[in-house]
Amino acid sequence: MRWLLMVVVLGLAGCSDEPAELDSGVVSDAGPDDSGPPDAGPPPALALETTAFGDGEAVPQRYQCGPPLVPDGMGEDVTPALAWTGGPEAASYAVIVRDRSAGGLVHWAIYDIPGDVRAIDEGVPDGYEPAFPAGAKQAEIQGSGYFGYFGPCSGGRGNTYEWTVHALDVAALPDVDRSTPENDVAAQVESASIASASFTGIF
Repeated sequence: MRWLLMVVVLGLAGCSDEPAELDSGVVSDAGPDDSGPPDAGPPPALALETTAFGDGEAVPQRYQCGPPLVPDGMGEDVTPALAWTGGPEAASYAVIVRDRSAGGLVHWAIYDIPGDVRAIDEGVPDGYEPAFPAGAKQAEIQGSGYFGYFGPCSGGRGNTYEWTVHALDVAALPDVDRSTPENDVAAQVESASIASASFTGIF
């Protein structure tokens, strides 16, 4: 009788509603690991700035047209310092300056700027391959034999000039050399652009 009672008690213990303890060697499936960093999202938009003047403000005389392209010009034909941030990863950059009040007349086209360059110091020298930024090239302006920056030159009539940096997915513009006119260079830059940013100045 005592033996039968023990069997009944053991049977009841086996039917307990208490949850069984997991074996320490078993790993439960807790779903995907979400402990990694969150998606950073798209990069910030490309932005361009200069310390020479404010966006939409008058262009100082130093950056207006003058010698050598315009011997009697009152300006010094100095390029303003430029810096850009954000935007997609680029193989190269280019900067185009247009007079928007004169049908988009090109005043500067500098291209093949290496993709790791994010700023251009003031006073880029003239020449097809200027001393800086290293590797960059400049288009000839209006068949003059002058390769470089042609500053705002509207005689103070209030024209709007636009500086635009373009991010490109090619390290060098194809089918472009020193004989390519500035308008064709600008058109190829704008066609190949994957992102751009601008500011304006008035003269």
